[in-house]
Amino acid sequence: MKLPVLAVVLAMSLSSGPQMGIVTGGATGTYIKIGEDIKKIAEPSRISLQVFESAGSIQNVFDVRRKRGVQLGIVQSDVLDYIRDISDDNELKAIAAKLAAVYPLYKEEVHVLGDLSLKTLHDLHGKRVAIGPQRSGTYLTAKTIFFQTGITPSKEVFLGGKEALEALRRGEIDAMFYVAGAPATLFSENTTVDDKFQLIGLDDKALDSYVTTVIPAGTYKWQESEVRTVAVKAVLITFSYAGEQCQNVAKVAQIIRENKGWLDVNGHPKWREVNLDERLPKWPQYECVAATQEQPQPKPKGPNIKIVR
Repeated sequence: MKLPVLAVVLAMSLSSGPQMGIVTGGATGTYIKIGEDIKKIAEPSRISLQVFESAGSIQNVFDVRRKRGVQLGIVQSDVLDYIRDISDDNELKAIAAKLAAVYPLYKEEVHVLGDLSLKTLHDLHGKRVAIGPQRSGTYLTAKTIFFQTGITPSKEVFLGGKEALEALRRGEIDAMFYVAGAPATLFSENTTVDDKFQLIGLDDKALDSYVTTVIPAGTYKWQESEVRTVAVKAVLITFSYAGEQCQNVAKVAQIIRENKGWLDVNGHPKWREVNLDERLPKWPQYECVAATQEQPQPKPKGPNIKIVR
């Protein structure tokens, strides 16, 4: 069957531009939606951006260097702390040394949910704690927090969100970590007052590499008071490429900047939290991107896509 002429022309025009890739997260998560938004605004500039699912931040660090056709990835901001202080993988350390930020994105609050007997973060010492699947973002955050605070659970349980919540409900664990923008759907839709759960504060000076934040009272129906916690930033990253890839990544960064207004209205709601001029400690901005930011900026045009208001 012949393709319509318009489809053929579009395919030819896209194929004549850069072929790029971005590694994101799970099929239903926020990372992949952010990747799809970037793909959409890149297409009118004849950049063909393939969006890949992934197992999480650590896998994305490997993939921006090793996966064919991938130049971009999304990771949590504390991934470098984990790699530097905890990981014993020398290859991972070597790759991480040459990572750079394209832009910081949005924040994700660290939720620690437990039973009513736990009052502070240090009450997790000697307890059974679910910390997410191995090498997931939640896993590396929990491991980094334990390292920085000196907390040692009696057992670290590698369960994802729903499985960990059910294990907590059955009394098989004492607490669980979960990293997600508040309100986290997992807790909003799957917990009630009858569960007798509570959020445990993460107000600890040792966690100075994290952003401090508050989960307001009433964020969850059983949460009567605000909880001080910390947050990680989702970060759009790249490897320190040179030559053509340097130019391609810089062009995508420029397209994101030019279309930030469109993304705020039409993209995932988390785009509204993004400050493209923010700089993160420990994450130098990619030189090729920084160079374009210093040049006079063209008047934003927006992609050739109808804005819905």
